[in-house]
Amino acid sequence: MPEQREAVLQVTSHAANGGSTISVAPPGEPGIGILFSRAYRARTVLVAIPWFLMDIATYGVGLFTPIILGAIDVSGTDGSVIVHDFADARGSGAIDLFLLLGFLVGIWAVPRFGRIRMQAIGFASMAFGMLLLMIAVRLSNSSLHIPLVFAGFILFNLLMNAGPNSTTFTLAPILFPTELRATASGFAAGVAKIGATLGVFVLPILKGTFGVPAVLGMMAAVSVLGLAVTLIFSREDRED
Repeated sequence: MPEQREAVLQVTSHAANGGSTISVAPPGEPGIGILFSRAYRARTVLVAIPWFLMDIATYGVGLFTPIILGAIDVSGTDGSVIVHDFADARGSGAIDLFLLLGFLVGIWAVPRFGRIRMQAIGFASMAFGMLLLMIAVRLSNSSLHIPLVFAGFILFNLLMNAGPNSTTFTLAPILFPTELRATASGFAAGVAKIGATLGVFVLPILKGTFGVPAVLGMMAAVSVLGLAVTLIFSREDRED
């Protein structure tokens, strides 16, 4: 294992008899700085940054799905505000079912295809789902509008939970040695929650300032970046 820690020899003198004894002090606990050493920094990036990016997308899109649906207008009618709200609520409920289905797919797929592969597939599919939604916005007067909206959200939710949302939090225990697993997992989780906070607070501001296409573009960019980091810093799943 890289960077093995060495025990410290302590020499204790005894003034009374002029002798001395040698004892071995146990090695100290590794600090968080070791995660950024040459041996581990690539793994640290791999366990923290994709989780950070995934949480931006998960909390951003997940919490505001009804709002995004309302902005895109999936009611297909010229009815009242209440009619539109019910249509958005039904659409959001149907789309959210694919979150559960995504976890079920992940239970089957991750052990068979590997964490890194499923994480990469998930990020790629999330980006493609957002691109479908961007196309749907452009085709608001087309018969393809509503099918594209639901296809984009379903693809995003399904593969997000079958991919990054099932893999990111499991990478640290696999990639780090036993004495660093808790430190690496805690650091990655903390970084991820920063992403979740950004997703919750930045998305409404972005939507209010630049509109829905900017939100969809941001989510697509976040997903592509997650894919790139996963592929660049990936390594074989194995225990040290």
